[in-house]
Amino acid sequence: MPRVSTVDLSKLPEDVRNVVTRRGYSKVGEPTWEAVSAHCPHQTRQMMELMSSFSRHGTMPKRYIEIAIVTVSRLNACRHCVGRHSVRLGELGLAQVTAERILEDDCPGLDETDCLVRDYAVAVSENSAQMRDSFVERLKLVFDEPQIVELTWRISIAGAFNRFNNALQIDLDEGHLAVLLSQDGTAGNLPPSPGDDEEEVAI
Repeated sequence: MPRVSTVDLSKLPEDVRNVVTRRGYSKVGEPTWEAVSAHCPHQTRQMMELMSSFSRHGTMPKRYIEIAIVTVSRLNACRHCVGRHSVRLGELGLAQVTAERILEDDCPGLDETDCLVRDYAVAVSENSAQMRDSFVERLKLVFDEPQIVELTWRISIAGAFNRFNNALQIDLDEGHLAVLLSQDGTAGNLPPSPGDDEEEVAI
């Protein structure tokens, strides 16, 4: 259960409600982060419009975007995002074992370009200031500059979503979990639910 209450989306201002409805929340799940973020309705609308703009105008193939997002979400142990985006990888034809082992050097199902994207997602998330120029030069052999910028944005935004969901304990919805299991995924290979076996960290 989230650390703050969820918002009845039907009671949102019409302009916000229309954006949420147009996005459809998800093909299989209920609204999760949207219902928490809706405490800031206008910012939620802007965030959803930003994500829609990537869908409408992005040029990076979805396979690479989803590999990057699952990678970042695994690094940050975000059960919500790992689950949802592992389902999307499954819809793109990758096996769940790939999503489960995506951080391993010899991850099954990834080709050379997939691994390059995966490794870039790790570098942006963990060592962006010290990343070598040669890493980006390798990306330029495969992608154009707008695609590299788009990929970097999606990696960075994924990390923000991970922290938002983890901090407010927003869990994976049952709809996506059911699809994940139907794709031969296992709940035990997801990060733990937010708050499970948590250790208090003094701030």
